[in-house]
Amino acid sequence: MLALVHVLSSLIGRAFHGRIAAAHGLSLAEWRVMITLAKHPGASAADIVERWAMQPMMASRAIRTLEGRGWIARKRRSDDRRSFSLSLTAAGRRAHGRVAPDANARYRELLGCLSAAQAAALDRALQRLIARAGRLGR
Repeated sequence: MLALVHVLSSLIGRAFHGRIAAAHGLSLAEWRVMITLAKHPGASAADIVERWAMQPMMASRAIRTLEGRGWIARKRRSDDRRSFSLSLTAAGRRAHGRVAPDANARYRELLGCLSAAQAAALDRALQRLIARAGRLGR
């Protein structure tokens, strides 16, 4: 069964990445950074890595790319001088606004094969598996 989770994860990544990359020139890692900062302004790179179970180098690359485009800004945290808080710039918020409708449509398209009850059950099961894997990974 876990093999199916891996396959599903890869296929979801392809489904989102293919459309977003082609239409918006944005990698999946970059999109995940943007989603996080849209919902959680001031998040750190470590927060993003934790939220998405992303490799630190992948997050770092995505952050540098987005910063180079002028879509995110970093500010040194006063409580931890080694860490930066990240936020979308005005240009980044506009870019997020352009990409979000396509990403949300793709998400709805993917989940459209499930009934509301099936989607809710899947959500609960995945949350339990994520929590367990997180505890086992420590």
